[in-house]
Amino acid sequence: MKQVYLFLITVFMAVTPALANNVQITNVSIINGGPGQIQVQFDLSWNNSWRTNIGPNNYDGVWVFFKYKTASGTWTHMNLTGNNNDIPAGFDVYQGTAFNKTGAVIYRDNTNMGTGPVTVTGIKLGVISTLPYDIDLKSFAVEMVYVPGPTNRPFFGDGNGTSESGSAFHYTDNTATTGSVIPMLADANGFDDAELDADGIYVYSNDTIQTTNPLGTLDPFPTMKALWCMKYEINQAGYRDFLNTLTYDQQATRTAVAPSSAVGTKALAPPGNFRNAIEISTSGVASGTPAKYGCDLDGDNIYDENTDGEWVACGWITWPDVAAYLDWSGLAPMSELQFERMNRGSTSAGPNAAILGEYAWGTTSLFSAPYTLTGSGAPGEAASNASSTLGNGVYFGNSPGGPVRSGMFATANSGRIRSGASFYGIMEMSGNLTEYCITIGNLSGRSVRFIPNGNGSISSDGNAQLSVGGAGFWPGMEGNNNTNVVNTCSGTCEVTGGGGMMLRGGSYADGNTALCISDRSSGAFTPTARTGNRGGRGVLYIR
Repeated sequence: MKQVYLFLITVFMAVTPALANNVQITNVSIINGGPGQIQVQFDLSWNNSWRTNIGPNNYDGVWVFFKYKTASGTWTHMNLTGNNNDIPAGFDVYQGTAFNKTGAVIYRDNTNMGTGPVTVTGIKLGVISTLPYDIDLKSFAVEMVYVPGPTNRPFFGDGNGTSESGSAFHYTDNTATTGSVIPMLADANGFDDAELDADGIYVYSNDTIQTTNPLGTLDPFPTMKALWCMKYEINQAGYRDFLNTLTYDQQATRTAVAPSSAVGTKALAPPGNFRNAIEISTSGVASGTPAKYGCDLDGDNIYDENTDGEWVACGWITWPDVAAYLDWSGLAPMSELQFERMNRGSTSAGPNAAILGEYAWGTTSLFSAPYTLTGSGAPGEAASNASSTLGNGVYFGNSPGGPVRSGMFATANSGRIRSGASFYGIMEMSGNLTEYCITIGNLSGRSVRFIPNGNGSISSDGNAQLSVGGAGFWPGMEGNNNTNVVNTCSGTCEVTGGGGMMLRGGSYADGNTALCISDRSSGAFTPTARTGNRGGRGVLYIR
């Protein structure tokens, strides 16, 4: 083996200004025990880990995956087998049922309850036997949160009988929906069609929706099954590392400027970049040598220093950008129903009642004074004046001029309100960057079904690409931007449009009401533009 590169696709979450989540993959090597006995071995550690059997009844973990290349080749996803694994005591692994595994979630098992830092040494995962001998290897880690399936149907919408958030789901006007056999509706507007406005959509816990009751022919749309969700929004280190595994032509599709542009050219953002720091650090050669990208938030022309904003959430990415990143990393898009449930949660005693105007942290309180940053752009970036009693989320009224480091408001002893966390411990689902979600408000969104996880590779043009002729669909397939047209996978099956997508959660550029978890006002259009306040995160479907 020639070289091993260690890349961390995560966002550091501050414990104190000097400490961070610090997820690390170290001591990576390939063990060749002969045919069927090839393994990748590594150590893994991260801070602020947890597993609990009360309250949210969940745990966190780390999605790990690997890319390799020969000296003259391009970066290729390294498939795992699910066999010949060796996981140390106190931990377990999830890899899915597909023949080739794109990665693995390493997490605490049910004997390992508690909170705090963890270190797992000597993890071994089975690798496909076709792996070349002389390779360069890159390893990647994404912190995840396990979201269990509900025992009762959660609330959707936040109507209290008198008022509700903008365009919120409801059973009748201003009445949040719960129960298993009542239709979900929304007021007529520019992005909800008659099926949702007048007829209602029935939502079932087995990831299906339909327009009639009792059960008939079910549409397999992502609703309420258990899944893994990225703990943080895609950050700038993650998107930079993604770009640095692509060919020149793929990079050209996934950035706003030609990879051959001059060193120092912003890759995604125009001047006045709203804290986006990704730049070309080495120019590429057209249709040949790819560019290299780095972060330079402090503007000193030295890349990837401690203060260069690698852990700031990444704006200026379109849905096709996010889709390509998710496909490349083996993840998938979430739906707006999953978005609400992962924020509000559900407990063994039943659904958590909806609160009118509630944010991800479960209250209607929001800190409104402008945040003062310390350690700007560093792994420990923090707000010196963050509130200890009001919910902390970045919006237009308190923004420091763009998104901040995800997990910035969490400390070693912060609760859900102080840290701005969702019911299950997912960060920045209210504010910072608005996130792409699959909508049920139109035919294009509801046609997205059997959603597959990404397979680790993207098309030669740099787009997410599903299996031709496969049963699965993602929004924006084959250039679809029409909300009244179903997404299909009959041609190249590449994601190049935005049909079926909406935005949820609000951002640093939005008013406070956009941060409410039931607010659907940002779904009034098909999001196609590259703007500073749009980011994303993915999920891993358990199949």
